[in-house]
Amino acid sequence: MGFFDFLTEEIAIDLGTANTLIIHNDKVVIDSPSIVARDRISGRIIAVGKEANLMQGKTHENIKTIRPLKDGVIADFDASEQMISMFIKNIPALKKKLFAPSLRMVICIPSGITEVEMRAVKESA
Repeated sequence: MGFFDFLTEEIAIDLGTANTLIIHNDKVVIDSPSIVARDRISGRIIAVGKEANLMQGKTHENIKTIRPLKDGVIADFDASEQMISMFIKNIPALKKKLFAPSLRMVICIPSGITEVEMRAVKESA
């Protein structure tokens, strides 16, 4: 235990093809579908998770919903990176902090992935 451990928060992330779970303080704080809504023209992420799932098939032709994870591995690196980032920003306990804490993460991935796929997970987090 270091002196500045109170500035560090620990989270666990289960990146799944269908759902992403984020656990903080032994509680599931995020349980959302692994889906992203992206504007085709600007490339900007509009929504992630449940909001993006509600948009699927019901939006303008310039908004595309994608699943950045296929078969348990990252298929779209940029979309998965932004999805993880937006999920972490939406953790209720971290929103209440005055300063953004540093995070220590554990990410669950399939055991049979390659080194390239493992590096993509590390870089996206």
